[in-house]
Amino acid sequence: MKTMTHVAGAALASLLIAVPALAIDIDSVTFAQFTQQSSTKVAQYGLSAIGNTLTIDQAPAFLVATEYAPPGVYNSVLSITASSSAPVVNTGPQFEQTGWDGQMSFTSGISQLTVAFTNATFNFDANGGSGSLISTDPFNMIGYTSSLFTLPDFDFRNFSLAFTGITPPFTIAANGFGSAFDANTAGSFAGSAFIEGNAVPEPETWAMLLLGFGAVGTIARRRTGAVTVAA
Repeated sequence: MKTMTHVAGAALASLLIAVPALAIDIDSVTFAQFTQQSSTKVAQYGLSAIGNTLTIDQAPAFLVATEYAPPGVYNSVLSITASSSAPVVNTGPQFEQTGWDGQMSFTSGISQLTVAFTNATFNFDANGGSGSLISTDPFNMIGYTSSLFTLPDFDFRNFSLAFTGITPPFTIAANGFGSAFDANTAGSFAGSAFIEGNAVPEPETWAMLLLGFGAVGTIARRRTGAVTVAA
């Protein structure tokens, strides 16, 4: 019985030692923002038989650096090519279209910032007058490359583009994709760095710990009962 107690205790100790540390987000930074330079609707959302496209073709923009580069407003040229073959879903309060893959770039003699993305989501308000293209899903990695920013090795990356003055208002076309429109745009880019924090078990580890405590408790009760009988 003593040997069994030692075995259970050793197993429980090994579980406690093996408990993984919880990753805690301690550094989420928006390092760049942008606006277009003119009032011209530079964004074109297109409709085809197999889906939708988003195009911005060398539109003058202001790129604002707030972190990881000399702070300031930089003259830039913005280009975007992206597409989705997912249908638009009417969720009631808004329209939603997933599956956006593409690339955007800011240039001015150098590659100021290039952003490659997959499975971003387009949302439109119920009136169809504004929308946003966002990516915050850590499983759909965003790629940042830059000759202007010295970016850290972010664990997660995210961006948000806003589209305003949508003309004509967004609707769902007969084939289930979005109707074509032009719009103004602005946006921001961010990243999050993570470090290890306090040791907090995952749910599976908690279950193993509880089983371990139960086993030790059962053995301890049996030992107590054995001692009482012997007395």
